[in-house]
Amino acid sequence: MIPVGNFISNSPEETFEFAYRIGEEATTGSIFLLSGDLGAGKTVFTKGLAAGLGIDPADVASPTFTLINQHDGRLRLIHIDLYRLEGGAEVWYGLGLDEILSDSDSIVVIEWAERLGDFKLGPSHSIDIKIIGESERELQIS
Repeated sequence: MIPVGNFISNSPEETFEFAYRIGEEATTGSIFLLSGDLGAGKTVFTKGLAAGLGIDPADVASPTFTLINQHDGRLRLIHIDLYRLEGGAEVWYGLGLDEILSDSDSIVVIEWAERLGDFKLGPSHSIDIKIIGESERELQIS
């Protein structure tokens, strides 16, 4: 079960471990929408989630230039980074995001999810990572 609420992480390692436990529990069809400032820990969270899925975290990097990366482990992880893109729903449909999100055999992580705007999503987990100190982060999960 994916935890809901506010959680404090005191280091990148804690963020990784927290996400690792979520990855261990994640089931196909799960969608994780990550938001937060640059350097907040979205990719660290994704690496932990991937490790919990049996994917080598060293293989997971922010797909800023390729936009979408796929990794296979216990379950398939589709990692999307919207940092360099702006637009409305027409841009996301043009990328095939609607098809990716309807893939019930995968787990999808979208970094910079706030850029989705009015794009229609199904059930998902929103994770807002806030910088509260040099290494401390607040993870708000809903």
